[in-house]
Amino acid sequence: MTARQPGPRSGGSLEYRHDEATLKGLLEEHCRRMNTGDVEHMLDLYTEDIYAEDPVGSPPMIGHDALRAHFSRAAESSTYDMPGTPVAAQDGRHAAIPVSVQMTYLPLGPTLVRHGALQAPARPRHTLLTLEVVGVIRASVDARIEALWIYWGRSDVGLIDASAGLRLRR
Repeated sequence: MTARQPGPRSGGSLEYRHDEATLKGLLEEHCRRMNTGDVEHMLDLYTEDIYAEDPVGSPPMIGHDALRAHFSRAAESSTYDMPGTPVAAQDGRHAAIPVSVQMTYLPLGPTLVRHGALQAPARPRHTLLTLEVVGVIRASVDARIEALWIYWGRSDVGLIDASAGLRLRR
């Protein structure tokens, strides 16, 4: 597959528009499905040629196979999304949502340590990873997600000692 031009398209008239409730609903449904850990159910929200960056600036994931691998790693980490209030763009195709994310430190945490995003915890098996992110989508004509950008930086990553009583919700 070849990468499509990411980002909002500018100029010209739009071929289609979705109402704000549809766009916001896609984002909220993404979070609900992420919390179930059902990867195939997640993929139903996305076009087969999905373009995704998580985080923005990383190599793009293109297509269901790439996104399946990404979502499978998230499910393996017991990822739990706590969505904020979504907002829809006036173009009828884009929307964004802030999300607080919790997951087990293992297995993904060591990758973030190697990239300098955080320091290794003393007790990795008793540590949760937190991320503050903003997700942006572009919806396709059939109201599925055709592009996904997840924004977060090093200052948005944290660790929680799970033995202190804080737990992932599932």
